[in-house]
Parts: sequence; structure tokens; C-alpha cells
Amino acid sequence: MIETKRPPQNIRREIIGLPVDGAELALHLWRPRGPVKGAVFYFHGLQSHAGWLWEVGPQFADNDIAFFVLDRRGSGISGGPRHELPDADTVLTDYATAVAHVRDTIGDDIPLSLFGHCLGGSFMAALMHHPDFTTRYDAAVFCSAWLGKLHATLDDEQRRRLAAETATDLWDAGLRSEDFTDEPRHRHFIDHDDLAVRALTRRSRATLLALEELYMRPGRTLPPVPAAFVSGIADPLCDLEDARRTFLRMTGSHGALLQFATDKHYLFYTGVRERLVDWASTFTLLQGLDRDA
Repeated sequence: MIETKRPPQNIRREIIGLPVDGAELALHLWRPRGPVKGAVFYFHGLQSHAGWLWEVGPQFADNDIAFFVLDRRGSGISGGPRHELPDADTVLTDYATAVAHVRDTIGDDIPLSLFGHCLGGSFMAALMHHPDFTTRYDAAVFCSAWLGKLHATLDDEQRRRLAAETATDLWDAGLRSEDFTDEPRHRHFIDHDDLAVRALTRRSRATLLALEELYMRPGRTLPPVPAAFVSGIADPLCDLEDARRTFLRMTGSHGALLQFATDKHYLFYTGVRERLVDWASTFTLLQGLDRDA
């Protein structure tokens, strides 16, 4: 059976330079030419960047959703050292600045969803729990995100040593394209992506732990906005049971669980992509209807 692809319609692609704390960050935008009815801000994972969303951005825009992706500092075409995460405060300042820019761009009346994939879900959860993050968002989607992974896989002593890590040699994440997708064209892209970051300095993992601490031991209650944890029925890189427990602890009665029929990690490079984008578009647009009611 041949899958029918919907051609993108009137899509406008932009790259916005955001100067933040000594680096220019690239904020990518797929904007519908017609009225913007909703917006999604996407947090990418370790090795990915906005270039991985070349099919996803146009589909969101075709659904009247402005789709924003920030290339994390040192990733994609953003400035900053490669293979290196700065301290947690710098990471979160970058994201807070970008999300505030998005809210200013779309205005107060447009519903805004945050969408975090894989490690991006951990960055997103940390930002949502940071006391200085005050930009209003209307929904949150965690996709294939092992929330609290370092807390789940390391004991107290291992986490203590990791928090004190200062080494600059590289730690290889061991990511394999076959875990992300079984589609040959997407696997070829992942394997030959010159902008992909597949390793981090060991001290950068201490930053990942510090970010986890913000939501594993939260000092702030999240606003009562709808949230969803989305995944395949299985995931080769993510302990879904543990991730869902962390998600539900964060979101309580505002959280929902959703599964799509795939066993690969990167849902946007599987046959469920179009259904996932349409669902996330509807999830976002519904928040505007709820506010108008």
C-alpha cells in the first residue's frame, strides 16, 4: 500500500537570530501564511536539531500552527562550543529567552504548547519548574522522554560523583539510527548528519543532572495546564514505565498518557508522524477554545 503524502501549502520558513549571553542562537520558525491560530515551541534532543524537523514544521504550519524550534547552544547552527553544555542556569536562560520571544511574537491570545522530545523533555521539565520562568504556556507535551533518567539509573553516590565532574573528555551516548527509525531515508540522514551531536563532555553530564534536580526535587508547583506523555508502544532508548511515573508525579490530574503504534524512539521518523502532528495541533488549538469559552 502506498502512503499518500499531503503536500505542504502556503508555508513560510524563517530563521531568527537571538543574541543570548555571548552567543547567537538560531530560532527556526515555520509560519502559515494565513492567520496563526496556535503555536508550538519544540525542545530537541541530544543529537538532533531543527534540521530534523523538515517534514514536521510544514505540517504544523499547514494546520495553522506556528512551529518554533530553538537550536540549543552548541547544536545545529546556533553559536557555542560543540559537545558542551554550559551550566544549568545558562541553558534555562537560553530557553526562557526564546519562549518569551515566541510569546511576544504570537501575542497573548494565541495558545502556546511546549513540546519536548527525548532529552528535550528533560530540558523542558526543568524550565517549567524554574522559579524565574514566567512566560505563559497553555499545554505541554513530553514525547519519548525518559524523565529523571540519571536519578533512575544512578545511585546516590554515583550522582554525587557526577555532580562534581569536571572532565572535558567526551562521553559517547551510544545512539544508533536503527533505534530511532526503520525508514532507510531517515536512517541515512541521521548517520550522515554533520550537525548531529552524538557525544558530550563528561562535565556536561553534570549539567544534565542539575537540570533533572529541578523537577525531581521541585521547589515549585506547575500551573494547572493540560499535559500529555506521548510515546510508542515500546521504546529502545527509554524506560517508558519509569518516565510515565515521573511525568504523572509532576502533572497529577492534568496529565494524560498517549501511545502510538510504533516501537521506535523518534516518532516523527515513523509512520505515525502525520497523526502525531495532527494530534498535537488539535491539542494546542483546543486550549484556545477553552480560554474563549
